[in-house]
This record gives sequence, C-alpha cells and structure tokens, in this order.
Amino acid sequence: MSTAPHTDAVDVQTRDRIEDMIRDLGQEVFWHAHAPYYEKLQTDSKKPLYLGCITFTRLSTVLALVNLKARFGWSDKSFTELLMLFKNMFPNNNMLLKSHYEAKKKLCLVGMEYQKIHACSNDCILYRNEFMKMHNCPTCGVSRYKVNDGECSDDAATNNSCPANVCRYLPIISRFKRLFASADDAKNLRWHTDDRIIDGLL
Repeated sequence: MSTAPHTDAVDVQTRDRIEDMIRDLGQEVFWHAHAPYYEKLQTDSKKPLYLGCITFTRLSTVLALVNLKARFGWSDKSFTELLMLFKNMFPNNNMLLKSHYEAKKKLCLVGMEYQKIHACSNDCILYRNEFMKMHNCPTCGVSRYKVNDGECSDDAATNNSCPANVCRYLPIISRFKRLFASADDAKNLRWHTDDRIIDGLL
C-alpha cells in the first residue's frame, strides 16, 4: 500500500499554514521595520529541511519542535540536546538549527517572545515596579535568590544569583497584532461588535 497520498497531504497542509502565517505577518505595518527578517522567514518557509525532504521546511520544523517543547515542558538544555541529536541523524547539510537559542532568536519577532520576571518562591509578589531592587520578599521574608543546592538563602542576594522563582509573562499587545494581522481572523474577532444580532435573546 502506498503512503504517498498521506505524505502529500501532510506536506500541503504544513506548507499552507506556514505560508498563511508569513503572509499575515507581511500585512502588518510593524514588519516594515523588519523587512530583512521577513524575507528570511519567507525563505525558510520554502527551504526543505534537507535535500529530498517534502514534508518539512526549515521553518515548519522549528515551529513543530518549539510547540512540542512548550506542550511537554522540556528544558532549554534538553531541547538543545534533542536538536543536536536530530541534526546528526538527518542527512549531511541539513538545515536544522543547532540550539534552543537559535530557535528562540528566529521566532522571537513572530510574537512568541516573553519576559522573565523574578517572583517570590511562595508566590507572594513579583519583583517589579516598587519591588524591583528588593532581595527579600516584603511579605514572607524569603530570599529572592537560591543557592547551589536549590534552597533559598538570605545570603544569596546578588544579581548574578539564580532567582528562586521566575514568572514568564507573555505580552498581550504583540499577540493581538498577530491575531489582527489576518483580514479573515480580524473579521472573526470583530464579529460580536460588527455582525452579532442584538435582539435581547440568547
């Protein structure tokens, strides 16, 4: 039994989703300041992962792997090790990235960036605004930083120390820009205001 039709279907669906994303990004005024990056995304969305590969491009591979990393909570180090293993498995001269850093750098302007904010290990506060320069939580007194064995310590209070807890904040504005970049998606997002029939009934 031939598996070619299934392979072709996967290829078309993957390519269409990537091309839709690139087209939507290109419609944003924001991207005029990042024309070289936009062109690079277009190139990567059409470049096969390796010679003869018809199911994945360089960009679709990165997106798929980063999605798995987020879903299953892989560490940055384990993700880099996985990339290196795959790179050695694939044919020579493959286009797979070598590290989590490279993947993050490639995707950051797509709107997937996030901000790291130090937090109290007991979830009392975030070390921002008026708490930005504090080394101990004003509520529970626990240190902002931890020592090598993972325990919080009052002595570990330098900016070079590892924070005891980190909150990852996903900026909402950049995500709204991505949602409204597509004319079709924007129309759906405005449906409740523009097209919903308001007749007092559910």
